[in-house]
Amino acid sequence: MADGLILQVVPDGPVSDEELAEQARHLKDHLNQLPGVEATEVTGEAVPGARDTVSYIFGLLALAVFTVPTVKRAAADLRHVAEVIKRYQERNKGKRLRMTMPDGTEIDVRDVSEKTLTELIRSVSVPRQGTAGVPEKVDGD
Repeated sequence: MADGLILQVVPDGPVSDEELAEQARHLKDHLNQLPGVEATEVTGEAVPGARDTVSYIFGLLALAVFTVPTVKRAAADLRHVAEVIKRYQERNKGKRLRMTMPDGTEIDVRDVSEKTLTELIRSVSVPRQGTAGVPEKVDGD
């Protein structure tokens, strides 16, 4: 579906599209406050005959986490990303988060520890293309 992580707000009972979108927006806003993180709402193809050319898939976020700082973007502290996700999960009882990895593996976030979540995020976090490497200092240089 995407190169990065996909987070989906999944209700345990009946919920309106508006409530699902609002919950996803709250999570997106919290994640976007973290340096090195870009969370965006996922859009899809519009239903044939619809007026708009793009439609939102309610409750779905694409999450890009950058581990190498660039001029405009700091590297993410992966522990903070995992913290935000776990705290969101705790605050929003009756809704859970499902994470989809780039290979299609789906994970229910409430079933993993914060440490494991951090490692999962680290495994799919990639440096931005074109980022200059920082030379390692060697003794005697």
